[in-house]
Amino acid sequence: MLRTLMLLFSSLLLLLAAYYLSSSPLILSEFSHSLIDFLTVLFSAMALSKIKNDHIANGKFTYGLHRLEIVVALINISVIVILSVFILYESITSILYGIKDNPLVLILASIFVSILIYFANQEGDQNNIGRKGIYIHLLSDFISYIIGIFIGLIILIYRIYILDPIGAIITILINIIISMPLLKEAFLIFMEGSPVDINEVEEELRKIEPNIHHLHIWSICNHVRVATLHVKVSPNLTIIEADKIRSSICSLLRDKYNITHTTVQFEAYNED
Repeated sequence: MLRTLMLLFSSLLLLLAAYYLSSSPLILSEFSHSLIDFLTVLFSAMALSKIKNDHIANGKFTYGLHRLEIVVALINISVIVILSVFILYESITSILYGIKDNPLVLILASIFVSILIYFANQEGDQNNIGRKGIYIHLLSDFISYIIGIFIGLIILIYRIYILDPIGAIITILINIIISMPLLKEAFLIFMEGSPVDINEVEEELRKIEPNIHHLHIWSICNHVRVATLHVKVSPNLTIIEADKIRSSICSLLRDKYNITHTTVQFEAYNED
């Protein structure tokens, strides 16, 4: 992870210097890509180190610090929005005033940064879900840098300078579109919405025990799901029998819906 951070930070410095030399809106959009990548990896590493700290879950934060993932997602989205507004302003200014950038700087910067991103993508276990998400994000950015190289070549050969700001605008639109599912997921978790169809879950649970009610399902983060429910049982039911029902409910929720934290409250119903 440290190697990835160093490579991403190097790409940030390179693109910042390239933007200073060329005033290219497309390089600025590439800089925004690298900044978002760097912040994503940095905050993810910080969040994971906190989440893995087991003693935190036993103190004030009884579910641990898994919600840090949502905080990181919201910070990343905020950065995307702020940078997109600034890039849009720079692109429109470039179009209106006919600013001519240096396509050679765009080409060289895109080549070197794409190489750095390629090596950043070679680190770590890509079967890990967190690492896989970073890998996919870096891969999409690698493709955008390749596009930057081709746009730079077209500008260099045909002198169509307007392609630079147009390319930057297209890039930020793609950025925003890609971020929408992340925003939707973060909002659902933040508002404690159910990650699964609660009616379907209730139907499945009633096959085990028909008198189920007050079912609540929500997510702490995108990989930690929680459920609470009440079960009405006979007052003559033994603790061992009740525990068998509880075990069956927990197994169903865990195996079929990936709900790993389940609390079952039993209530005695009136048999009269």
